[in-house]
Amino acid sequence: MGVNRLESGEPCLRYGCALCCHDTKMPLTQLDINRIAKLGYSMSDFAEKVDHGWRLRNINGKCFFLNEEGRCRIYKYRPYGCRLYPLVYNRNKRETILDDICPHKNEFRVRREDVKMPMLILKFLGEIDTF
Repeated sequence: MGVNRLESGEPCLRYGCALCCHDTKMPLTQLDINRIAKLGYSMSDFAEKVDHGWRLRNINGKCFFLNEEGRCRIYKYRPYGCRLYPLVYNRNKRETILDDICPHKNEFRVRREDVKMPMLILKFLGEIDTF
């Protein structure tokens, strides 16, 4: 346990888990949008406008990129927030935590610099003011 680099997603792939891809509210940076658009996807298909920018679109309660087999169609190019999951920013506690809905959260090795990333992304997107 705890031996998989966060961005590897190894436990998710090993168990075929895509729980985090259901009813996602994953924010998108402009870099995410550009990277995905270069793959040939139309932004209007995969992104939806929210108060402070853009986030992944859900289709029937699932991420636009989740295929019928429960796999990400753009895994290698997935958004930064997806790469950092199960790390999420808890707005009430004002801190980065491991998401309780992730059944494999304890199998990831989280580095000090990883903990800062969700806050930095949200600050960059203007969704939080301070950390």
